[in-house]
Amino acid sequence: MVNISILGGGSMAEALTAGWVRSGKVPPGNILASNRSNDLRLKELAETYGIITSRSPQKIYAHGDIFILACKPKDWQKALAPFKNFLNPATPLVSVMAGVTINSMEDFFPETQVPVMRTIPNTSAVVNASMTPYAAGKWVTADQKTSINHLFQLVGDTAEVSEQSMDAMTALTGTGPAYIYYLMESMEMAAEEIGIDKKLARHLVSQTLLGAGLRVQENDLSPSILYQQIMSPGGTTEAGFKVLKEQGMQDILINCIHRAFERSKELGGSETNELAFNKNHL
Repeated sequence: MVNISILGGGSMAEALTAGWVRSGKVPPGNILASNRSNDLRLKELAETYGIITSRSPQKIYAHGDIFILACKPKDWQKALAPFKNFLNPATPLVSVMAGVTINSMEDFFPETQVPVMRTIPNTSAVVNASMTPYAAGKWVTADQKTSINHLFQLVGDTAEVSEQSMDAMTALTGTGPAYIYYLMESMEMAAEEIGIDKKLARHLVSQTLLGAGLRVQENDLSPSILYQQIMSPGGTTEAGFKVLKEQGMQDILINCIHRAFERSKELGGSETNELAFNKNHL
């Protein structure tokens, strides 16, 4: 199993760390995490998961067979700057950030053919149930792609996609769990209002959504057919659906995904413009 150096200590970095450790396939000592300045956060990660932490560029580079870039999109160049002269064709760089393109990261290393992969896992990695689309840059070897794909399969499922579709993947699978959690929160609130115990409501809602997701995965029928199967004329499901349609719930969700997609592209545009500005003013 490879050693992993993670640049960033936020929620996505922690979700991956938790999932890899939980899988039993990645010893905690194989993971090193770093961040810009939050000592308390690094201490929490080390104490919770037993991983290594450091801010020494030499130690981070020496440790990592694979580098995970998990900082905020606006900070990625600063995060990579200490390693500009270190990374090489043998050290793949794997981004889990929204918006930042493979070309931008490859161009950051003009003298070196650094292998870059762009991935969009989600925080369900914590329970080894992430969906991680990924795209490989031009310098990634077949063996490197296989190794990185296997690493992310330890925290869920994966799918290779084109670079052009990564913003759409960000909007759908990267941010998708947040929308599901919002739906769950709404269902729990409604359950309490109609007299269901809060703890029981959470169990009922989570199992209901889990079952629905599994049924879609294991059935060739579309979600539309599946929900129509539940409805009977004049029944309870139909009564609830009338409210959803009257209030345009499906359009709201579609617009939500579209806006997340647009924002991912905006983030990519922002970092591309910043990179061009820096090149022109050196």
